[in-house]
Amino acid sequence: MHLPWYVTALGAALVWGIHYPLVDHALKRFSLTGVLLLTALPILALPFVTRGVDADLATLRAMSWSERVPILALALTSLAGSVLLYLSISGKNATLASLIEITYPVFVVLFAFLLFRQMNLNASVLIGAGLVFAGVAVIVLGNP
Repeated sequence: MHLPWYVTALGAALVWGIHYPLVDHALKRFSLTGVLLLTALPILALPFVTRGVDADLATLRAMSWSERVPILALALTSLAGSVLLYLSISGKNATLASLIEITYPVFVVLFAFLLFRQMNLNASVLIGAGLVFAGVAVIVLGNP
């Protein structure tokens, strides 16, 4: 079954919409480390779904270190993003943290260009980014 990209993107938004309040709820009862471990539990299923992993490891071994670094950086950026988000949720709440964190697409555009020279800008993207940051300013000023 093949779903259009915008359906899966909306599905991801719905899942994150469920996930953030669950994180907020858990952080009121568990440590940051405990919540990170809980969110990593699905990885325990990895030994059962290893199809393709051998090919991935072979591909990784064949890469030069300059090619490997951006691939391996996934682990660090995933952990750092989760920790920062969870600290934000813990410091305020899931609603406000998510409304600020939603600025990440602007940084996706920036880093896609800086790291991979992908240019995905047009007038609507720039206007939307401006509106996102204007919304963040309203939220931050109204909720110190």
